[in-house]
Amino acid sequence: MTRIKVLFSSLVSIFTLAPAFAFAAAGDVPLTSFGAFLQSLKVYKRQVVPILIGLAVIVFLFGVLKFIFNAGDEGKRTDGKWMMIYGIIGIVVMVSVWGLVSFVQTTFGLQDNSPVPGPVLQQ
Repeated sequence: MTRIKVLFSSLVSIFTLAPAFAFAAAGDVPLTSFGAFLQSLKVYKRQVVPILIGLAVIVFLFGVLKFIFNAGDEGKRTDGKWMMIYGIIGIVVMVSVWGLVSFVQTTFGLQDNSPVPGPVLQQ
């Protein structure tokens, strides 16, 4: 059993650190300063919201399937209903916040294209 735990933790560590090694080898992402590191995180920040919306849609669809396939069992149907409700609430909240942030940015002229200042790392 301990061999399985060691193997599993090793695989998780390798797969967790693999993107860091890939980005370190990439020539188009120079991480010479803390500001450059924060700039590279902005790319991922823009991708998080669509991924979360996609996950909320998957939760909703899973709830629909659970509701349909368990038509005879009232307890599982109720679980499916709640999953659908939580999925819809998640979608509405995320899209509303995304729209509110976009509205505030365009209203006040706050665009997310300025570089983030930070200390320079020693080489």
